[in-house]
Amino acid sequence: MLFPRLPPPLCLACVLVLSACATTDKAPPGDSGQAAAAREQPSRVPATPVRVGSAKAPTPFADDETRRVVYFAFGETMIDSESADILRQNAQKLKEDPQLVVTLVGHTDNLGSAAYNLAVADKRIEAVSDRLRSLGVPRSQIRRLPVGSEQSSKQACDSEACRRTMRRVELVYERR
Repeated sequence: MLFPRLPPPLCLACVLVLSACATTDKAPPGDSGQAAAAREQPSRVPATPVRVGSAKAPTPFADDETRRVVYFAFGETMIDSESADILRQNAQKLKEDPQLVVTLVGHTDNLGSAAYNLAVADKRIEAVSDRLRSLGVPRSQIRRLPVGSEQSSKQACDSEACRRTMRRVELVYERR
């Protein structure tokens, strides 16, 4: 005997594997030769991804970060007139495009405890969210993400000018 005897389940598995390898694609009845030839040719993948439906529109102020950031004074949650204007512009973009969603990311400077900074970041986000809502932005288009001083504490920042840039709420856009 040249071949060892295999257990029946193993033989069945081998037969199934080999029979699957032997199947060929056959043209459906009434299929023309050109269609079969087109299926056999390798498909070309486009160089850039293409979305079915509509092209992805850019998010508001993607090229101008200053129009997507609201800054705060030390320990404050009040929105100044410059920030109010920024929020008006962002509210207009959100109302024009219901597919847009904005995440309000709250940051604080590196002073104070982590718990205090997280609470301040949340209060600032609440102030920005309330202002956007008062300008007519639906609640369903607003998300909240307080990060406090998690990222700020890693930066070496000794001046008030530097810390002012840390005390902010960023408006980060995405599409549904």
